Amino acid sequence: MSTYWRNQFEKNFVSPEEKLDLDEILQESHDVYWGSLGASLIKFHGYIDAASLATLDQIYQGEIPVQVTARDCYDYAINGRLKLATNGAEQDLMNDSWGRLATLVLSARPDIEVFSPRIRDREMTLPRGLEKILFHALIRARLDLDTHPAFQDDEALPMFLSGEDQSGYLTLKEIAVLGQMTERAVRNAAQPTAVDQLQTRKEQNQTVVDSSEALRWLKGRRGFIATRAD
Repeated sequence: MSTYWRNQFEKNFVSPEEKLDLDEILQESHDVYWGSLGASLIKFHGYIDAASLATLDQIYQGEIPVQVTARDCYDYAINGRLKLATNGAEQDLMNDSWGRLATLVLSARPDIEVFSPRIRDREMTLPRGLEKILFHALIRARLDLDTHPAFQDDEALPMFLSGEDQSGYLTLKEIAVLGQMTERAVRNAAQPTAVDQLQTRKEQNQTVVDSSEALRWLKGRRGFIATRAD
């Protein structure tokens, strides 16, 4: 188990209470795909021309696979819906799709920041929303790996999710992410005077919540939908 991906996407994480809609995510997936192609041409060709851009697009089989996975990631991170793999071929496809999205988003940020590619007279945007939902999905996976029966079968999940470490607890920040609320609101809920008190404990030098308690408490929050995997 690893925290590699989580550490990568947490670097540029926006506030947990900032909500994103699917249209924003799909627009960003368009931008990271075309922005990466455009930046590659600038890096190695000096400029972007329509013919070379079309050739790269054909080689990489278009933006649709990226958008499909971005939609799947949003659906899992925000809506708690995940279609499980039923065989090895399906898991391979999931691994490729989620891995492609994650690595594309990681590489797109420096590409777009450094080369500022313009495609069809439009500047490509940084993948802030995609970074957030990928991080959000990893935190949800951390909770589900501890509490959801379907997540005990690694072969049904993309490795991007199943590779998350299982500590048995979440931090207050991670609970804020899943509940789409401020960390301060979570801290207030942990006070003895709270109506639905969130039970916390100390783990080394940080305040944490056991995964089962985190799930119980989150189920009562408007910003959280429990995972439904099939």
